[in-house]
Amino acid sequence: MNKRRLAGIEKEMARFISKLFYEEVKNPKIKGLVSITKVKVTEDMKFADVYVSVFNADAKEVLKGVEEVKRFLRKRVSEEMRLRYVPELRIKHDDSMEYGAKIDKILNDLKH
Repeated sequence: MNKRRLAGIEKEMARFISKLFYEEVKNPKIKGLVSITKVKVTEDMKFADVYVSVFNADAKEVLKGVEEVKRFLRKRVSEEMRLRYVPELRIKHDDSMEYGAKIDKILNDLKH
């Protein structure tokens, strides 16, 4: 598949899934600030890795909740996006923001 088209699909899928989290997803395990940082789709369109960042909540618990709603997410993606094949969603924890905050705290502690 054309890399530019694939990048467009990834961007649109990330935008739409983020919107779903704020407007439609109702799961008590999903707390705090949940952010979809990126979506990476395989070239054959069979899988989409959805990277989820979690703030102010237990990441493991939130990711369990996201796993529970991923069938709903895929169904809504299939309804919204005009794709011949909707990839299977694989949920991945993106801890890069947490790691950055941790490094920032260490650097601030060194200053004092």
